[in-house]
Amino acid sequence: MRIRKRRLTGWRTRRAGTGVSTLYANLVSTASGLVVLGMLLIFPSLLHVRQVLETAAQNGARVAALTDDPAQAQQAVQETLDDANLPQSYHGQTLWTVDEVATMDADPASPVVKVTVHYNAPILFPNLFAGLGAPNSLPATVPMSASASAPNEAYFTGPPS
Repeated sequence: MRIRKRRLTGWRTRRAGTGVSTLYANLVSTASGLVVLGMLLIFPSLLHVRQVLETAAQNGARVAALTDDPAQAQQAVQETLDDANLPQSYHGQTLWTVDEVATMDADPASPVVKVTVHYNAPILFPNLFAGLGAPNSLPATVPMSASASAPNEAYFTGPPS
């Protein structure tokens, strides 16, 4: 009886591949990395715009509470947006509006002035996703709004002299 010895060859030899799967993996990881990088740049800028918008609404409400004049409240909002260097127009369209300057008479003893500001914040890189093959994936602006209220001081003291 003969016993065959099995030869150990070690590692199996690999067949030569074309590397297509490595190429696809690199393309997908690069594209997803660009998307994540774009989002990391877009979201903090939108948070900054949101903070400025809240401040503008508070300033408008404060001025409306002192003067009881919607035009001066709009001027205060515009000055706040100017001081923050936010764009006021985009491709010929005005980006912000003060929709509401209202006296809320829920309690006649303490009326309140409310100011609502709407702003269409332009995103930093509107063509980022179009470059990656997804045209029209994001609008050129992101609509935001903020409201603020303040006690109507003109109701209690009369208009400033």
